[in-house]
Amino acid sequence: MTDISADPWRQFIESGRALRLEVDRLQVTATLKRNTRYLLVTGGICVVVLGVLVALLATGIGRAVTYVLLAILLAVMLGNVGLGLISRRRVLKTLAVEDAFIEVDATGVRLAGVPPLTWGQTLGVVVSDNRATMDQGNGLGRRLRKVTYGTGGSLNSVVIGLGDMRSVRAAASGPRVASLDLGMHDHGAVVLNLDVALEREQCDQVREALRAATALNGVPFRFTSDNGNVAQATLEMGRGDRLTVA
Repeated sequence: MTDISADPWRQFIESGRALRLEVDRLQVTATLKRNTRYLLVTGGICVVVLGVLVALLATGIGRAVTYVLLAILLAVMLGNVGLGLISRRRVLKTLAVEDAFIEVDATGVRLAGVPPLTWGQTLGVVVSDNRATMDQGNGLGRRLRKVTYGTGGSLNSVVIGLGDMRSVRAAASGPRVASLDLGMHDHGAVVLNLDVALEREQCDQVREALRAATALNGVPFRFTSDNGNVAQATLEMGRGDRLTVA
């Protein structure tokens, strides 16, 4: 049996200390630059494809299959532009954070722009980590995953279920990265993408600090790489139920 009293993170939290991490601005700035290049390239491709499509329609020299293929390509590229803009918004919001990005201790969690979240109001915590998928497969699919991730995508997040999300939303102010999702009645979940703002090692520190702090306070904790598992847990807490841990 594992001796949890020997867990360094448990000892860290029990001692009254807090894990306090700020935004890694060098990392986020580099991400923003890659995002800008990505949008310029994908946007330029959209303009070229649209121009070709209009020219073919105007001259009537194209065939039906050509129009269909160009329309599909245009739709795909516009979708990529849309995803790039969503990622850009996430990155810009992260850069706007000037204080601590996240702080975890024995009393609860503090996030930029969000009122302090106590363990007493918490229904459960889920940490999702899909970063290992970056190294899976090969060829074009793998390169596309790396491009998407490198331009502001996220594969490592935290979901914190709350019994009274409405009051948290009402008190939130200032630059905020976490999303405050209202579920049924007044329940809901705070969702925070860690890897946009933090280095890999720091993301792992957040996971272990949350694991230790929730254990000390009797709050359910789940660590998973299954997106379906995360969605199910989010819905569960959005109904006001405490997180179940298998």
